[in-house]
Amino acid sequence: MGAEALKPNRIAEAEQSPPADRPFFMSSSKPLAPHARLAAACLLEGLVESGLEAVAFAAQPAPTPAQAPLPAADLETRIAACRACALGSSRQYPVPGEGSGRAQLFFVGEAPGAEEDRQGRPFVGPAGQLLDKIIEGGMGLARQDVFIANILKCRPPANRDPLPTEVAACTPFLEEQIAALQPKLLIALGRHAAHHLLQTEASLSSLRGVLHNRPQGGPKVLVTYHPAYLLRNPAAKRACWEDIQLGMQFLGLPTPQR
Repeated sequence: MGAEALKPNRIAEAEQSPPADRPFFMSSSKPLAPHARLAAACLLEGLVESGLEAVAFAAQPAPTPAQAPLPAADLETRIAACRACALGSSRQYPVPGEGSGRAQLFFVGEAPGAEEDRQGRPFVGPAGQLLDKIIEGGMGLARQDVFIANILKCRPPANRDPLPTEVAACTPFLEEQIAALQPKLLIALGRHAAHHLLQTEASLSSLRGVLHNRPQGGPKVLVTYHPAYLLRNPAAKRACWEDIQLGMQFLGLPTPQR
């Protein structure tokens, strides 16, 4: 069958995404280019006219946005190449974040420390070991079931506080991660994360104990102490556990027997 035999309405259909009841010819998650869709429509037309309606295609449709995994490889590449601030040149390794692409719980810290800078992974130093205990021993989850990242993706020299220009440069990466994951809850670890996520200068103590709405919408935010603070002030661990239990209640998680 020649291309001229293709009816005009078939051409129009080929220029659009195939409907849900029409299988893709390829399993790629990328949409077909217009010329490729036209060729596919021609092929399908020929098969139908030849009596081969029952031909089975093994391809699967592309995942919906809610099902799509976090585009980690592309994001990590862009973070590694980023030189929007001086930290991209002073750090040893970027620390984009890690965890499940379908996590309902997203922990947000301030910035990588020395050990994170050496390994390229978030929260792997002493504070990270305490966070692991909170996630696994307190919440009854596995670290790989949640997502963990920082506002800054590169370590500030001597672990100083993030500069406004650095935060501005890294914010799009964090927002992209939140949008891709669509978690149910963000847990802000410490004052810097809380102020950034909620766009406020209120004290951390005044922000604890309730679930907050972000000014720009999206997931709820729970504020608690940074694990590094808990290492310096063990008496605050009880208050942190109260915060964590509030988050667990919101997520519908049972409280493990202690």
